[in-house]
Amino acid sequence: MSVTLSAQDLRFRSVWLDLPALRWELLAPSWKARREYLEAQEELADCERDTIFGLARDFLELQGVAWFSTESWNQYSRASYESFALANGSVWPSAEEAHRHVQGLVTALEELQKRARAAQPVDSGLLSRLVSEAVGRSVDLRRDSTHRSFPARMVSPEQVETALGALLSEVESHFSAGVSPVWIAAWVHHALTQIRPYSDGNARAAFLLTQYVLWRGGLPGFSLKPSQRVAYYRALRKADEGDLADWGSLFLEGLHQVTLFALSWGRNALRSYEDSIAVFNRRFAGWRARHDRERSQRIMNNRYTVFDYMEELLRQLAAELDEKLKTEEGKGTRALVAKAYPDSPYYYQFTSDIVEYAKRHGYYFNRGLPRGWFKLKFSLSANKKYQLVFPLHHVGHDDATLAVGAMLHFLEPLKYQQKRARRRRAQKEKAVYLFAPLPLHMPPLAFSIEQDLPSVRTVLREYVQTSLTQALGELANEIY
Repeated sequence: MSVTLSAQDLRFRSVWLDLPALRWELLAPSWKARREYLEAQEELADCERDTIFGLARDFLELQGVAWFSTESWNQYSRASYESFALANGSVWPSAEEAHRHVQGLVTALEELQKRARAAQPVDSGLLSRLVSEAVGRSVDLRRDSTHRSFPARMVSPEQVETALGALLSEVESHFSAGVSPVWIAAWVHHALTQIRPYSDGNARAAFLLTQYVLWRGGLPGFSLKPSQRVAYYRALRKADEGDLADWGSLFLEGLHQVTLFALSWGRNALRSYEDSIAVFNRRFAGWRARHDRERSQRIMNNRYTVFDYMEELLRQLAAELDEKLKTEEGKGTRALVAKAYPDSPYYYQFTSDIVEYAKRHGYYFNRGLPRGWFKLKFSLSANKKYQLVFPLHHVGHDDATLAVGAMLHFLEPLKYQQKRARRRRAQKEKAVYLFAPLPLHMPPLAFSIEQDLPSVRTVLREYVQTSLTQALGELANEIY
């Protein structure tokens, strides 16, 4: 059943301010430091250009408008986004059409970025023109009351123009009042999906206006991956019903994904030997200037504090699980904690897994900085052993951004090792296992350790509990 909304129904409500933003607040110092560094290195414009093209690609893939293989996109970016670079690549629907979709969206984004930097408002006429640019044809205001994708809640056609104007005016009011650009952007994105002002291109309109608000607030942008399409529409529909929690969480995740790209960004190879030498020397000088002893000691102390938090948290959870998972006295599974701090000889054990995890989530894993891991080991029986691994490692090219990931493994015993053990009864040998990955879709949790961080406990606990919830669901499927 359709519900007709008015402009008043779409106003920003105080409930948006109640959404938890701690996860972004903990990462924000890393983004600020990275931006300042890129400005000092005269590379911010190049990073922003690659970011805009990446935003366009992610949106087009999320909406099913175009698709690029990783190899094709890398070739495209190395060729400064010229269409010829896609000619022999894996691209859909075609190289020419995919290039046209990207260029149209990028042109609109670049204009909005300029206006955001100058704090210039966006009016309905400008937004309509930019949506037309992004779509590749002229779009008109919606004249009907139904839509195949969002039939439940929208404003009537007669109210579209009024509602859109009121929305854009309210954006300016909230900026003037000092409201967080994170929640202005999350609100405006959701509200625009309810207005659905155009006959076509409404998703692009929401996407464009969201980027504008974030850029105007000095933030890197918002992006979701194709794998998040279902979560995106589900979260918006729950927000339609007044439940903003999932949309707020997903929005922060989209903001994090763009931030991790910026932290991991590196320029393409320069064209001349002299340019490469100049950039190397400039970066090396900046690196030496940043690494003073006091700062390095502070970061090291904070890193070990995070490790201590994780150990304390996991031991508490293991003790709880050890009780809850015992269905009968002396029977049932066990949950044990294992660990490797940065100074442990086993700190590198999951390096290959972290490399693949980082690739899957689109960021650079910095192997040159200290890392370690924790794991919860589950022993269902002699032949059913599993582990939930939390690798702690550094993200991007900044030494002050730490990430926690989550991976689930089945421990498959290596048979030849067992045979050797049986032949050597007199010697007690440790069992050797192959770590076989199991499905666990947990993105990384990243945060700055530049300053003291007692509030990290909260987000760590939430992250570990969410990971554990998913892991126990997978382990339940393994019991048959």
